Amino acid sequence: MAFDQSFLSIGRHPQYYMRDGNVTFLAEGFLFRVHRHFFERESEFFCHYFASSSEGDGTDKKPYVLEVKSDDFAKFLWVWYNPRYTYSNQPKDTWLTILNLATQWGFDSMRELSVRQLERLALGPIDKIALYKEHKIDGRLLIPSYIELCRSPTLPSFDDGKRLQMETVLKLAAARERALLRALERGLVTPTSADVEDSELEGIINDVFELGATFPEEPQGVNPCAARIESPLEGWVDIVGTNGNGTSHSAGSSCPTIRPPQIPPAASNTTNTQGNTPKNKGKGKSK
Repeated sequence: MAFDQSFLSIGRHPQYYMRDGNVTFLAEGFLFRVHRHFFERESEFFCHYFASSSEGDGTDKKPYVLEVKSDDFAKFLWVWYNPRYTYSNQPKDTWLTILNLATQWGFDSMRELSVRQLERLALGPIDKIALYKEHKIDGRLLIPSYIELCRSPTLPSFDDGKRLQMETVLKLAAARERALLRALERGLVTPTSADVEDSELEGIINDVFELGATFPEEPQGVNPCAARIESPLEGWVDIVGTNGNGTSHSAGSSCPTIRPPQIPPAASNTTNTQGNTPKNKGKGKSK
């Protein structure tokens, strides 16, 4: 077999050419000799690629050629070969690179890791919304950023608007308008969109941006039935239609309303139909 002269310009990557590796990739003039197991374990794309590729066999002489930058592929491999067993202290661009390659090659678990690490970074709302939309990250993670922009006294600037794109800017304006109407309904003299509670803004944003998020209807740690139970000394709420066990249900509610026990009248202290105690007419029969 003739030796390819172009092979002379190819070098081994200083960090990711491993003696015990069993598959070789070529990226931007560097050979990466790593472990095939990771690629087959986590990516259906590479399972098919290894089985069907006619351009290489994974050896140093016929490596699998990747159309990516060598530095980017090194960042991607770092997730598996990280010697410190920690993912902290990595900049945003590193995780975006890993996210892009993980998405391109179908590494779902690595994509989820990238998103989790991006969530830990202190990103401004404009930057975060633009990045998450560009990389098709779950829009529900942007609800806090949308809330921050809705509470802002002004709309995004012209330059920020170009980053967000027109559709997002228009939806933000619609969400702010709906929040303002909510504040007006409460009778505030000079209301703003910032006068609405976060829980209400979450619902407005979820609706306007069609995010499909769900929120608890009742506050956590609060028994929704507790407010429907009254003290026997104050009187009990009696709703028509009982369950036969001393409780009843109001329409549209899963919480029972407790009914008072039926106390039979005492023999020595009976009352008449008007609720008055009969007068004592003395001993013996009345004439």
